[in-house]
Amino acid sequence: MVSIIDGARIDLDREQIAADGTRWLWTCDISESGQPLMARTDQPGQPGETLPLDYLTRWHGPVTPEPRPVTAAACRRVLEAVS
Repeated sequence: MVSIIDGARIDLDREQIAADGTRWLWTCDISESGQPLMARTDQPGQPGETLPLDYLTRWHGPVTPEPRPVTAAACRRVLEAVS
């Protein structure tokens, strides 16, 4: 699922990292106000807080998706495109 906050598209199928370094994952639920509910994932062994996405970005800063490793197939596609 993709959500849009302040004009930014957010891919909720990936873990998100907020500007303050906290990590969040979509719970697959929606709040009463229609916002995706995000659960904090960087507190192992503790119940994480759950916030609507708009509150999360307001209190923890903008979010960016967890980087994915580059695959060999992606490298080949790039090299083929420039040759």
